Amino acid sequence: MFELVRQHPRAMFYAAIVHIGLIGVLVFSFHWSDKPSMQTMDKGEKIIKATVVDAKKIDKELKKIKAAERKKQRDMDRAASKAKQAILNEEKRLAEAKKKSLSQQRELEDKRMQEQAKIQELEEKRKQEEERLAKIEQQKREEELRKKLEAEQQRLALEGDKQRLSTINQYRAMIEAKVRRNWNVPASAQEGMSCVLKVRLIPSGDVTSVLISKSSGDAVFDRSVENAIRKASPLPVPSVDTGLFDVFRDLEFPFTLEKKS
Repeated sequence: MFELVRQHPRAMFYAAIVHIGLIGVLVFSFHWSDKPSMQTMDKGEKIIKATVVDAKKIDKELKKIKAAERKKQRDMDRAASKAKQAILNEEKRLAEAKKKSLSQQRELEDKRMQEQAKIQELEEKRKQEEERLAKIEQQKREEELRKKLEAEQQRLALEGDKQRLSTINQYRAMIEAKVRRNWNVPASAQEGMSCVLKVRLIPSGDVTSVLISKSSGDAVFDRSVENAIRKASPLPVPSVDTGLFDVFRDLEFPFTLEKKS
């Protein structure tokens, strides 16, 4: 009942007014009908007649009131039903709207997550590309450095080879000079005669063996050069720690008579 009053205050207010009005009519009719008519009836008849007439009126009015009450109740029930249905419809609409909103929120969240995944994928690709480019750049720098080092090593090697060759030639010249100082030119020697001897040396420069690997065609000439090598021992050779002695360990020694004095 209180819920109906809260939901339909205006309708309940009008119903209360109607009830009060009907009650007022009944009371007014009752009081007027209760007075006896002194002109047409005697006292006893007037009272009975008035009582009967008033009872009929009251019953008629009560029926009208009940009918009106039933009608109003039906109207109120219909109004309450409509209101309830409206509430249910509104609740249904709100539920559907909420469901739609949740669905839209889920869709938005899914899209946001998809975008986030795409961004993360792009970021990962960007990092991988940066790493790849950085690796290529590093390899390029390393290759350039390697080429520079190789060029420098070749330059140093060439310089070292030149220095090494120069040192070897210096020792060969000293060996030849010492051998010529100890050579006795044979009478059969002719200008342009030459022979090649294989001389085995030890680090001290001492000669351990001499073999004629290419003869001049004159055995006396060949033998004289061999004797000169032995007499010149020890020959001047570079020290072992220079790394050049191995060139002189088994020395190919060419000897030529360029001009006979």
